[in-house]
Amino acid sequence: HGELVQPARPIADVTLDALDGKPIKFSALGKKWALVYFGSAHCLARCEQDLYKMRQVHLAQGKEADRVERVFVVTDATALDLLRYTLKDHPGMIVLVGPPAAVRQLAGQFSVPAGGALDGLDRIYLVDPLGNFMMHYPPDADASGMRKDLARLLKVSQVG
Repeated sequence: HGELVQPARPIADVTLDALDGKPIKFSALGKKWALVYFGSAHCLARCEQDLYKMRQVHLAQGKEADRVERVFVVTDATALDLLRYTLKDHPGMIVLVGPPAAVRQLAGQFSVPAGGALDGLDRIYLVDPLGNFMMHYPPDADASGMRKDLARLLKVSQVG
């Protein structure tokens, strides 16, 4: 249901900060499947819909849900207080902020034919447990299709 990235591309490590200020390397997020979203801390309607979709896809994995992480990379941190309020509905989501150069460096690795992660595409990206960007979903992607893709990957994968 998603669009495969062929060949899958390894994500070069970038250090960002968690909301509590602790530095986190992107590669250290855990050796899990990761649903990654890039968006502003303002997180308006489209962003909230995508975060909700990611949460539902994650929860729908049932006992396999612990093999999946949800990551929100903040592209504009001017409204972090508003984002903290929004995140109350999304427990367990990893939120990364950082200097604009580091965010651009990470986002640049998620380019697809339609554009890059900072182009306001509202895409959800999938990174495998080995750190490879391997699939992405357009903004209008069906959560049911995302759930099926992820369930299939978790079933056949021996990693993560």
